[in-house]
Amino acid sequence: MTNSATLDTTEAESRTLDVTVYTKDNCQQCAATERALTRVGVDYREIQITEANISLLQDAGFTQAPVVMVSMGAELQEFWSGYRPDKIRQLANA
Repeated sequence: MTNSATLDTTEAESRTLDVTVYTKDNCQQCAATERALTRVGVDYREIQITEANISLLQDAGFTQAPVVMVSMGAELQEFWSGYRPDKIRQLANA
């Protein structure tokens, strides 16, 4: 027998957007992105760009900060770099 409450929670978690913002110090576009996400009510996790992770971002083709990655469950939905108010508005309406 399956517990329906467990299924409901698992299904809801798999539909929840997970937003990660990779930032660097003294980055105006990073600060603007974080302010805009907060203003429209999108929760996000901030990760500082460091020597340890910068090569991963560069290898993925990113050349500017911030790098924003949006996933739903384990599936990457969208990603971009730089300050993109249009993309942030889309997240708010998701």
